[in-house]
Amino acid sequence: MLQIVKKYGAEGVFHPEDLLVLSAAFDKAWQRLEKSGVRFKSDYQRQQARNTLGKYIIDAAKNGERDKRRLRDYAFSLYSQSSP
Repeated sequence: MLQIVKKYGAEGVFHPEDLLVLSAAFDKAWQRLEKSGVRFKSDYQRQQARNTLGKYIIDAAKNGERDKRRLRDYAFSLYSQSSP
């Protein structure tokens, strides 16, 4: 998750304790996605999915959300809606 935060230029936006919440939310969202049975055709597609989940979490956190369950659920639901 920290790599994704850096990728989207948000490293200076969050306090260290916020990054722990974002990381926990990301890990749970990713676990949920994997348990959903989704299959990736390539490592690139898998990495893109991780980036997308992370971006959704970062965007919600930039808007003030700090509850890891809501961050997880928000990212998972947006990803699910955007995937074919």
